[in-house]
Amino acid sequence: MAKPHTTRLQSVDVLRGLAIAGMIVVNNPGDALYAYPLLHHATWNGCTVADFVFPLFLFLVGVCVALAVNREAVLSGQAPGFWPKVLRRAVILFLLGLLENAYLHLSFDKLRIPGVLQRIAVVYLAVVWLHVRLGRRGIASVIVSILVGSWLLLAFVPVPGLGHPSLGMDVNWQGWLDQLLLGDHIWKFNTAWDPEGVLSTFPAIALGLIGLLAGSWLRSGGQGTGRAMAWGVATLLLGFGWSVWFPINKSLCTSSFVLVTGGAGVLLLAVCHWLLDGGRQGLGTKPLLVLGQNPLTIYVTASFIASTLRQFKLPDATSGIISLQAFLFRWLFSGWTDKPAASLAWGVLFLLPLLLGAWVLHARRIVLRV
Repeated sequence: MAKPHTTRLQSVDVLRGLAIAGMIVVNNPGDALYAYPLLHHATWNGCTVADFVFPLFLFLVGVCVALAVNREAVLSGQAPGFWPKVLRRAVILFLLGLLENAYLHLSFDKLRIPGVLQRIAVVYLAVVWLHVRLGRRGIASVIVSILVGSWLLLAFVPVPGLGHPSLGMDVNWQGWLDQLLLGDHIWKFNTAWDPEGVLSTFPAIALGLIGLLAGSWLRSGGQGTGRAMAWGVATLLLGFGWSVWFPINKSLCTSSFVLVTGGAGVLLLAVCHWLLDGGRQGLGTKPLLVLGQNPLTIYVTASFIASTLRQFKLPDATSGIISLQAFLFRWLFSGWTDKPAASLAWGVLFLLPLLLGAWVLHARRIVLRV
């Protein structure tokens, strides 16, 4: 019987740190109008670097479940209180996400219900349950069923009220279901659908399950790194091949998008495992390591700070009113002629105090969990 890891794997912490750092920098440009194209989410079909960071974290949720949850112990009744702990963690994550959405927004009639933390909570709960109930073949069957089922629904079933299938931005199955179930409680920047909406949650679970299979490989010893890399490349290529008929689309979390991001996750995990685990040196990855040891703490802190900077307003001679974030960005980087570089520099500067806080937690051996 495979034993759970008693020590943290550098590869997993470094990749989580990379995902969190990427999410923070992407979500906090100095001026979104001038951000580098690769740090913008794709408008609809296609993908950029920005589109990989959150899926990487969802992939790692599955990896961590495989490493932390002893399936045999749960099934044999040797893990008392296991399910209440899992449910408690999922509920706390979901509520934190709602609090993040509600922060500094006093109106609850249009409070967004979905969100990043909410999706992490649902994916975590689903992956844990499926991990305990099914073996590897069962997990693989669920992944295939979700991806094929999503493709058949989105690409071939007529959207209600439209009369034919649609993968368009304005009308699609995800938007129809979000409006039916969530009404006005969706993303304020697009009232047609929510990027973390109801229907796209199922492919997101499939992405977490791909991470679960990769984590099972690590749990069993992580042998055959070259084979794992090959699986990652093959999954990537399968996703790109499928995209000819079913476009890569983050907002819909299409099956091709899941395979491309999941394959990238497997490949990165295998490379990092080969480079970092087994007593090898960190190769300059210490900043990512410390971020990855308390990823949710860092992400939640970043979200609340960013919301405060954006919502706090100051008088401005030019525009009448300006956010504190825009004021600070203009004050610090007004002399920069390279606007995209200035926008990125703000994101990196925003990350630095969070990294310092993560380093303090690391130095004191503090790992905050929900």
